[in-house]
Amino acid sequence: MKEDSQNIIVVANMGEDTVSVIDARNIKVLYKIGLNNGIFHPNMQAAKKPVLGPHHIVMDTKEKLLYTTNSHHGSISIIDLNKCRVVDNILASSCPSHMEICHRNKTLYISNTDSNSISAMDLDTRILSTQIPAGRMPHDIQLSRDERYLYVANMDSHTLTVIDTSTNDMKQSVSVYPNPYHIVLNQAGNLIFVVNTSFSGINDGSITILDAQDLKVLEKMKAGKMPVEAILDEEESFLYITDAESNTVNVVEIDKAKVVEQIKVGRMPGSLARDRRTQYLFVSNVQDNTVTVIDLKRLVVLKNIDVGIEPNGILCIDHI
Repeated sequence: MKEDSQNIIVVANMGEDTVSVIDARNIKVLYKIGLNNGIFHPNMQAAKKPVLGPHHIVMDTKEKLLYTTNSHHGSISIIDLNKCRVVDNILASSCPSHMEICHRNKTLYISNTDSNSISAMDLDTRILSTQIPAGRMPHDIQLSRDERYLYVANMDSHTLTVIDTSTNDMKQSVSVYPNPYHIVLNQAGNLIFVVNTSFSGINDGSITILDAQDLKVLEKMKAGKMPVEAILDEEESFLYITDAESNTVNVVEIDKAKVVEQIKVGRMPGSLARDRRTQYLFVSNVQDNTVTVIDLKRLVVLKNIDVGIEPNGILCIDHI
């Protein structure tokens, strides 16, 4: 890496095929990593417009490798963080969206929103080993804490699919509330929080809490106009939820089952990541090309950082 830092935030800039690297403690951009390596649409050579569209980021901390889903290109980029460059590009399927690394079976799972499937890639060989059927428009995926199951949020079929990672077969699929978009698990792994987004422009977004064992709905609570992604606080008393319609981070107190605070951020906030060392929350704002930094101890905005065009997926890395 270019800086001797163990405390960085990486942001996928979907509109320019780059990844921004931010110093989490000093709240400043350190550098950018270009992803396209000369990959351009054949009819756009003169304009050289970006075509990859990096959307989501995961980190293999053992190998110090960063993976991005390139939703426009149908591929996965693999970045060596020590060398600060792309070391491989893997073709996936149509509109790869989110990923999870399963160390239990050395597999990278990839949701393919346009092909209604989950790809399984062998981490050692980097070969796609299987395509697993999912519901319509699978978006976010999350592993159970023991990595035995993969949970899939299918936005268009309004279902949650469970995949057995030992066989890569679908274990079950259950109906949930409309537009399941993102998934959060508590630390114990016995609760699944599903973000149900809304496209109506009214306060119709919600959070559904499911029992991870039997997938029964335990509670449903309002979460704003167009909730996108959520993250739990350290004590698991609050959910911080980006709301792309109201341009806020909504703070939901779980015991009260309601929004208790709204923090204004940039336009169209999407992904968010919490840095445990600083207790800062980093929020990517797609339309502003910025990342908002929130002090969670005081629930105040500290700074807006200029990053790349259309920042999307964001990840905190504190063990480099």
